[in-house]
Amino acid sequence: MKKLLFTAFWIFSIQSSFAQVKHAGAMSEMGKSGFAPTISLDSLEKYKGLVALGPMGKMEGEITIVDGIPYVGIVKEDESGIIQKDWRIQAPFLVYADIQEWEEISLSGKVSTIQELESVLEASFVSAGMDLSQPFPFRVFGKFDQMVTHIVTPRSQEIPGYKEGRNQVNYTHSEENGELIGFYSREGKGIYTHQNSFFHIHFLNDDKSFAGHLDNFESNLEGFKIWIPKSHPKLSFRVVDTDFSKGRLGFQQEIFLDDLVKFHGHLCDGLVVGTKALDYSFSTFFGAAEIDRTDYRIISGASPCLTDAASYLTGGRLQFGTQQVISKPTGLFLIERISDGKSVQVNLNAGIKPQEIISLTALAEQGKLSPCEMDHLKSLEDQFSIQVLATASAELYNLVVLDQFKWVQAPFETFKKTDVLNKNLSPCLSNL
Repeated sequence: MKKLLFTAFWIFSIQSSFAQVKHAGAMSEMGKSGFAPTISLDSLEKYKGLVALGPMGKMEGEITIVDGIPYVGIVKEDESGIIQKDWRIQAPFLVYADIQEWEEISLSGKVSTIQELESVLEASFVSAGMDLSQPFPFRVFGKFDQMVTHIVTPRSQEIPGYKEGRNQVNYTHSEENGELIGFYSREGKGIYTHQNSFFHIHFLNDDKSFAGHLDNFESNLEGFKIWIPKSHPKLSFRVVDTDFSKGRLGFQQEIFLDDLVKFHGHLCDGLVVGTKALDYSFSTFFGAAEIDRTDYRIISGASPCLTDAASYLTGGRLQFGTQQVISKPTGLFLIERISDGKSVQVNLNAGIKPQEIISLTALAEQGKLSPCEMDHLKSLEDQFSIQVLATASAELYNLVVLDQFKWVQAPFETFKKTDVLNKNLSPCLSNL
């Protein structure tokens, strides 16, 4: 057996039409320069789908731009917040993107902190098949139960609006309709998100009379809608099958992580780990630009998550002798390409899966977790799924070449798979 090291060539595609997130300046650096401007808003006025967040001038307000319209929240003398619509202003830092079309996904649950909101949003992004290694804007619409926002105020006395000892004015909102406008980035910490978060979120109320930075959040999320860029990056796989029940090979499809979620029944860390492991195996070892689901056999453990990922992506089935489930596998999967006998075992690297998940899973399978402990386990698995999707596969898995592997059919009644019998039949000449 030989252990392989590869630089991944991904089967999953990243749609190139995704609107690029850009930034001017950085949140962590702007104070060092005395909040000197790095961009003028009027330089972006031509972008009709512009979404942008940042502070105004020398910390004189909060900039929120959505659908190409600027809403600048500023503090009046009586400390009430008002909106100013003006392109002729500058910002010490700004994050922005030009989004031409949005796609709607649903949101549900109940959260009592902004951290819980961020976790729910991340899980929704994962379910939608988004590539979390890429930054993107988003919008959330609803009637929000409780929120705390702020608008920044000047830090130096030569700037109009300065008050000694005041850096911002906080606002409390109850039962207020509007939208959250935000940016998500795992690489933007300190640039356009805070150092302890992957999010930067503002609130704009329904009548467009207030805009500010979101600090805390509590609400029932049932019925809320999230908008994400329609051309957002998606984890997808190109597969080829036969074209009908007795047909030829050549029917091509693109399937997404969300398709596997529907097939399996839910999103979970096992499904994510298994799906990404198979992608790594096919793209790096087999060098497959597409997965021929008539040409693979696969062995895995009895995990429902891994077996569903195996059968969905490889076409392997127990009853046709192309899938086996064993009690003590040595890795995640053992995969054989039938046409040339090439075989590989894919393993999850040691230490990748958190020990707390492993321990709680064992207790859950024995029925020994309380309802709250079960919810905690789900939260841990959701976070692990997000981590796996955002990590390069070469850091997660290793491949072992099986030079002498020979498929031995386990005792199990198998049947002939009739829909692939004629996959290599030549075309009908009269139809050419």
